[in-house]
Amino acid sequence: MKGIQNLRVDYSGKKINIHTINNNPINEFKIWFKNAQENNILEPNAMTLSTFSDTSGINSRTVLLKGVEEKGFIFYTNYNSRKGVDINNNNNVSLVFLWKEIEKQIIVKGKASKISKKESKKYFESRPRKSKIAAWASKQSSEIKDEKELNSRFLEYEKKFLDDKIPLPDFWGGYIIIPDSIEFWIGRKSRMHDRIIYLKNNDDWIIKKLYP
Repeated sequence: MKGIQNLRVDYSGKKINIHTINNNPINEFKIWFKNAQENNILEPNAMTLSTFSDTSGINSRTVLLKGVEEKGFIFYTNYNSRKGVDINNNNNVSLVFLWKEIEKQIIVKGKASKISKKESKKYFESRPRKSKIAAWASKQSSEIKDEKELNSRFLEYEKKFLDDKIPLPDFWGGYIIIPDSIEFWIGRKSRMHDRIIYLKNNDDWIIKKLYP
């Protein structure tokens, strides 16, 4: 078995042409995301969300992208979760999409804000019934005594909404991350990776090439 220091891959990605990429990074993201889907990446919408807390510092976790709009990137969560509390106190966040199979990575930095209750409700109603119940049952990020407690809460809400439409919890909904910068990375031979970054400048984007 190789030691950690000897684990390496020599990438073979194609060069990013700064002169032919899209002027809008959201549109460029959509092209890359489609490529990830076409290559059957497992959950290409999985992204690492990093937030900041005054007490615990940087907190990172994997969440799922559920929408891409002209303004930014949307995900859903419990507003009382650790990420929700962090964002409420400091809405500067980052996202990382890593698609190892196609040797690509995208880093998004920006500010998160809640989307409308109407939008959250529309998405919530599209979720499987048991996922809706789970949203009610989980006191996300709070300490739990044991698994029995969680199962008990799930059964409690399953019974409560047995014959009823499951409403959107007032503590649950979506965030949109409006980017200030988006970096696109492709792994290339001999660690000569290609990196392009879009930087927000008022209503426009400045595109720069970075050293590996």
